[in-house]
Amino acid sequence: MSVAEEKAVIRKEIKRRRKSLSNKVLSEIDSSLPDFIFAIEDDELPKKLKHAKRIALYRAFNGEVPVDGLAKAFMEKGIRCCFPKICDGRMLFFDCDSLDDSLFDVSDLGIREPAASKNGVDPKDIDIVVLPAVAYNEEGTRLGMGGGYYDRFIGEAGSARPYLLGICYEFQICSGLPFTGHDISADFLAVIPEELYGE
Repeated sequence: MSVAEEKAVIRKEIKRRRKSLSNKVLSEIDSSLPDFIFAIEDDELPKKLKHAKRIALYRAFNGEVPVDGLAKAFMEKGIRCCFPKICDGRMLFFDCDSLDDSLFDVSDLGIREPAASKNGVDPKDIDIVVLPAVAYNEEGTRLGMGGGYYDRFIGEAGSARPYLLGICYEFQICSGLPFTGHDISADFLAVIPEELYGE
């Protein structure tokens, strides 16, 4: 089986498990996630969060780890939050002052994207990126949806790339995850314990 075929099998299974999470569970995770993230004891992450001026997040889709509550907590701390939008085949990030529906459009895939017409945020002006992912291995190497958008966006920042925070469910950790040199790795991987989402 090729690397691409292995990735396709993993994507199918993880997406199935994500979709099995109820709206009630997702809502509970969304509300509890800020406390979970801010309570993490690590040599680097708390300092990065404390000094961050702009953090890139995403709007959860199809059972992805919901981070709206985390975005609101960042905004309350005076941190600028930006969100991705696919523009002419490239992923750009746009600042949003709130999560009000009027600030977002729904893409053809059903993903909420900023309804922004101004210029996107320079990758070098983003301190932290909260990564969406299908799966990770124990070292934090990420498996995305296959479009390569995040890999290219982070690559464009070069040595000035932002700190990468991965947040995932326990079942998204896959030992022996196939990857290539283009796949990015999280600098810190926060794994949500099963007791927070098991029904």
